[in-house]
Amino acid sequence: MGYHLRDDQYQRLVVFHERAGRLSDSEALMALADNAFQEEFGHKLFTLLKVDRAAGVMRRIYSTDLNYSPLGGTKPLADDEWSRRVGAGRHFLGKDCEDMKRYFADHETLIKMGLVGVLNTAVVWRNEVIGWINLLDAAEHYTLEMCDLAGLYAQALAPSFLAN
Repeated sequence: MGYHLRDDQYQRLVVFHERAGRLSDSEALMALADNAFQEEFGHKLFTLLKVDRAAGVMRRIYSTDLNYSPLGGTKPLADDEWSRRVGAGRHFLGKDCEDMKRYFADHETLIKMGLVGVLNTAVVWRNEVIGWINLLDAAEHYTLEMCDLAGLYAQALAPSFLAN
């Protein structure tokens, strides 16, 4: 990691992983993650997208806004800059409207909703990206320093991606 965790961040991460490891229900794990990501990073929209390589899509398995981002909704797996970056297991950080316009087809709606800051982090299982955690909020909300910590939280969600 590019920085050291503060003690309070470390303690929250440990508590999250302890709780996550004891859950046997995928829905409960995703809800726990929603709350943990809200507490640690904040978000106006939190979604989980599972990779379905056979169908060539990312399929939504969790969303805090079912009207805009309904469960089961899909986005094509594309060969664009964003997909190559997160598909390789790296984080993506979008800071403003220009980033939204450059990387997201649904940017007009997201901008109208005030969702112009984005942090995406991959969930990796056995050296394969199986999904993405997507946090959206106001412009400049997310920082580079948040990315590695978000990745540490994200890996505890692998069972939910494998179960759905």
